[in-house]
Amino acid sequence: MVLPAIIQSFTFGTYFNHKQKSMKKLTLAFVALFALLPFISCKKDECPVPVYPIEGLWVGKYGTASATPNSGYSMVIESGGKLTIADGDNITSSSKATGTWTLTGNVFSATYTYSTPGGSTFSIKADWSNNGKMTNGTWGPNATPTGSGTWYMDRKN
Repeated sequence: MVLPAIIQSFTFGTYFNHKQKSMKKLTLAFVALFALLPFISCKKDECPVPVYPIEGLWVGKYGTASATPNSGYSMVIESGGKLTIADGDNITSSSKATGTWTLTGNVFSATYTYSTPGGSTFSIKADWSNNGKMTNGTWGPNATPTGSGTWYMDRKN
């Protein structure tokens, strides 16, 4: 009877000791993982900046002559060089014009005509950035994109 008790005691002790070592290793692995996590994750200034294509809905303001832009202005730029422009913040409820656009480097240019009978034609140009901004915009009559005022827009979608 003494021998089975010794074997049982030895087996239980070995099993318990083995389990305890496994738990220590597992705990150490988790501690190491959490300690390395800050070094593995992306740093604030290294995270990729969102890139916005030129196509989409743009909303901003325009002004006449040297006045600060304060009148609503919006446009939908489509692929293939088509665009719709509206005098207002809301592209669906403002008077609209249609036209064409180009992007050369970071310079956006467009010419558009209002659909009303005898509709006026205007041209615009601005600095485009893939961070969703068009800045330093100018506009003018017919094929001249300067002389009538300034504008800016932000991409909304």
